[in-house]
Amino acid sequence: MKYFAYTIIGIVALTIIAGFFIVGSPAQERLRRTDDQRVQYLQIIQSEIINYWMSKARLPEKLADLEDNIRGFVAPNDPVTSAAYEYVVRGPEMFTLCATFDLPNTATSETLTPKPLSMSYPASGESNWQHQAGYTCFERTIDTDFYRPKKIEP
Repeated sequence: MKYFAYTIIGIVALTIIAGFFIVGSPAQERLRRTDDQRVQYLQIIQSEIINYWMSKARLPEKLADLEDNIRGFVAPNDPVTSAAYEYVVRGPEMFTLCATFDLPNTATSETLTPKPLSMSYPASGESNWQHQAGYTCFERTIDTDFYRPKKIEP
């Protein structure tokens, strides 16, 4: 009976340890979720930049130009450091968004981790947000055939 109890305790302990290897530790999960939040914030900022470009036929000079008191939009900051994301205009339709990530996100980790559905940002569009750990920039070029500026009439 004593050996049976020790065997059960050993099996339970091995199962818990194996779970950490398969899923990752709680600390790793927190880092992954924080990185997911960063990607979501960058997607929101990118969407607002595109809306700005479509409305004004030019890119905003800085993220603060996206602020809108009527809609209540303020560009989100990093969820851990509260630092603003880096935004650089590279040309008339080109810009770069940069952030610092804790972990890399590979296709393998994305397929293992269930993601919540989002009306604005479907999971299928996340492939262009692949990143390594550390400082990463995403270069974007607005497709002027797809995103056309609205014609403003006097």
